[in-house]
Amino acid sequence: MAPQHTGDVPGKATIIALRLGFVVVTVLVLVLGYRGFNAFLHTPARRTSTDYGDRPIDLLYYDLQLFVLGAYPLQQSRGPYPLALEIARFGAPVATVYALLEILLRLFAVEVRRLRARLARGHVIVCGDGAIADTLIRRLRGGGRYVVSVRRSMEPPERAVGHPLTVFGDSRDPEVLRAAGVAHATAVYACGTDDSAANAAIAFAAGQARPDADDRLSVFVHIRDPELCLTLQARYLGLDQPAGMRLDFFNIDDVAARMLFMNERLQPVDGHPPRITVIGATAFGRAIIIEAARSWKACDLTVTDPLPVTVIDENAHAVVESLIYRYPFLERVCRIMPYDADLAAMLVNGRLREPPDRAFICHDDEDHALKLATAADRFWRSAPQSIIVRLDQVAAFQDRAGAGADGRIFSEADGKVRAFGVISTACQPDLIGEDLVGRIARVIHERYRQARHDDGEQPGANPAMVAWDELPEHLKESNRRQARDIGRKLGEIRCVLIPRVGQDHDGVLSDDEIDQLARMEHGRWQEDRKANGWRYAGRLDPTRRLHPGLRSWQELPEKLRQRNHETVRDLPAILSDVGFQIVHQ
Repeated sequence: MAPQHTGDVPGKATIIALRLGFVVVTVLVLVLGYRGFNAFLHTPARRTSTDYGDRPIDLLYYDLQLFVLGAYPLQQSRGPYPLALEIARFGAPVATVYALLEILLRLFAVEVRRLRARLARGHVIVCGDGAIADTLIRRLRGGGRYVVSVRRSMEPPERAVGHPLTVFGDSRDPEVLRAAGVAHATAVYACGTDDSAANAAIAFAAGQARPDADDRLSVFVHIRDPELCLTLQARYLGLDQPAGMRLDFFNIDDVAARMLFMNERLQPVDGHPPRITVIGATAFGRAIIIEAARSWKACDLTVTDPLPVTVIDENAHAVVESLIYRYPFLERVCRIMPYDADLAAMLVNGRLREPPDRAFICHDDEDHALKLATAADRFWRSAPQSIIVRLDQVAAFQDRAGAGADGRIFSEADGKVRAFGVISTACQPDLIGEDLVGRIARVIHERYRQARHDDGEQPGANPAMVAWDELPEHLKESNRRQARDIGRKLGEIRCVLIPRVGQDHDGVLSDDEIDQLARMEHGRWQEDRKANGWRYAGRLDPTRRLHPGLRSWQELPEKLRQRNHETVRDLPAILSDVGFQIVHQ
């Protein structure tokens, strides 16, 4: 499909104002011209002249001639002219010039915008017609990024987006992406449809469209099915990335759940773990369970009480069993109580009357979710809990309108029932850009922090002994680099990652492989520290960037060697926390 273009145009209100102004000026010129000619042709000097007709239709004809610079009475006389006619004979050409410019701009707009897109530099390409694409465009433009939108539909993006430069065509066609300037773009978001295969095809087309590009292109592919997303993430984490392109996959339910608990971390309530209830074991509901467990695990290293999680769904037992199978840390961190039932029926029958501290209504059917929210709000009145309801349409309206920032959907003073938009929350470019690597980096840090705590190390003696959000950026980046290096190391021992399917492979690494990977990890760590200005010293001094481990493996003290071995032995557990396992090829 050949690409067609539209582009950065004034807002709808501006266009209406310009066109209304043109109409007003034209009408005013016509009125003034008619009155001016009437006065001019009936002056005493012109009354005896028979050269000009003075009927109303003649006056109108002369008036219209002003717009083409050819009014006959003015060509045959020298004035002076009445004031109304003076205004009209200058105003009419102005209106004509404006009309000609409008016509020329429309005639050449396609070619101009095509050239603008091809010559764009450092921009972001968003492929898609739906709510995910529109929300991403709004976020990117709000952050000051230049955006080119690729759409199949000839309908322009929603008005709230601000009408970015747009290329119409099939994003899976490399020629369409070339027309969008992919050769010099910094990122591509493939979120065109709910068809994950079609979105993945966009990523491959982006690679074909810029085979010789010098700059690295980041391509983020939306995968609707979280299980498939995990499979693709495992594959591309374990393989070398294509030259000149960084490829990653994201699922909006996972991203939204992570963002929710980043903004509202779980904390003890009256000295006990908060009671969590998840209603609806949808993809978003499953993501809530996983992220709630991670949030509680990272809450406080001294907290050992399990997080009570109630799951209410027609298939709650099966879903919980599958989740524990995939993420074994859930059993260590949570006490999960599944109910194969409907929340409204349980409340009416007198079950589950004790309100939770936090409830999440995660049904995809927004009408059903809203009904459950009203029922929960009516029965759970006695506790300071919050009820978060997935209502994408309500949240999207609030997001576009900039109103209702607290998300309240009822008028009670406590405002405990809040609308939550998965799409509006998940479409954060920074969060999507750090999706998989960021998750692994967090797990690496939290396990390191727990291990140092178990060894008796205190936060004051080690700046890394703090929660992830408080960690200095250079230490966060160090964890990210360690996460990115996992695939390279596993490749050296002919291993790959797959989505976790059981617990039989937790001891997959042999002693020789552990030693080999420990040496590789020490070498990577050394290079990383030296690149950030660290030097060798007999004693650790973080303020002066001195470390006793900055020496070759052969010279490394046995205690520090064992730390590297522990890091590698911990790798299967780290990967299991994010749903992966290691297998030999």
